[in-house]
Amino acid sequence: MTAGTLMQNNLTEFFRDLLQGAMRSQEVRSSPDTEFYLVNLLEGFAHTERDWFERPLALEYLESFHSPLPHRYGKLKRVADTALFVSGLFMESLHRKLTSSDYYMQLGRTAYGQLSALSSDVGAIPGDLFAELEERFPDFVRVLAEISFQELFRGDVHTLRVYTRWMYTRSERDARWLVRHGIIPYVPASGRRH
Repeated sequence: MTAGTLMQNNLTEFFRDLLQGAMRSQEVRSSPDTEFYLVNLLEGFAHTERDWFERPLALEYLESFHSPLPHRYGKLKRVADTALFVSGLFMESLHRKLTSSDYYMQLGRTAYGQLSALSSDVGAIPGDLFAELEERFPDFVRVLAEISFQELFRGDVHTLRVYTRWMYTRSERDARWLVRHGIIPYVPASGRRH
């Protein structure tokens, strides 16, 4: 066994363990195919090229509609996967950007919905997997945020991170965590000023 194969197997197992632990912690279940897909997504981003994030996802999304079917599929998959990855693992840092978590979440969901419809024509990945990712996108963002919070980016800002994550996902687990730490999760009614 080569060092590359050993690293590949260990990285796959590492991400599978992280994902399964985060899914248990967030009380999220998925199909085995979706779990496998998410492990591969995490592993893929561990090996991504430097320029992967340089091009705006919205341009990729728009260009997909003017591309031949196989290229459209690839562009949409890149948009959806990147949006899920970024909105899950880097949710808190998005608040300092022009584009928010809501933007990435909506873009990712929409792209997975398009992929679900295209899958029967391309046949690479079953459409029901993409349909599950579209329908349960906020659940999977919570799972990736849990991985980010618990394992990858620990620090002194846990409370703010949990509150921010709760603001976007309304996770009961996050709400209970905040209450245990003396913070009552609250979102004012829209349109009202205090």
